[in-house]
Amino acid sequence: PSMLYINNQSALAVAKNPEHHGRMKHLDLRTDEMPADCMTKALAKGKVETMVGLLGLV
Repeated sequence: PSMLYINNQSALAVAKNPEHHGRMKHLDLRTDEMPADCMTKALAKGKVETMVGLLGLV
């Protein structure tokens, strides 16, 4: 088993109780579509403007 270092109570409950695993959802998002990336990565101007708009910062 993998070590889980997290303080998210929901994630800990799911990890401890296998009954919940079937009900969990997986969000398949491409990494270049994550709005928070505009604050952590070098992106083209158009991409930054799009992501900033998605975050509601403009």
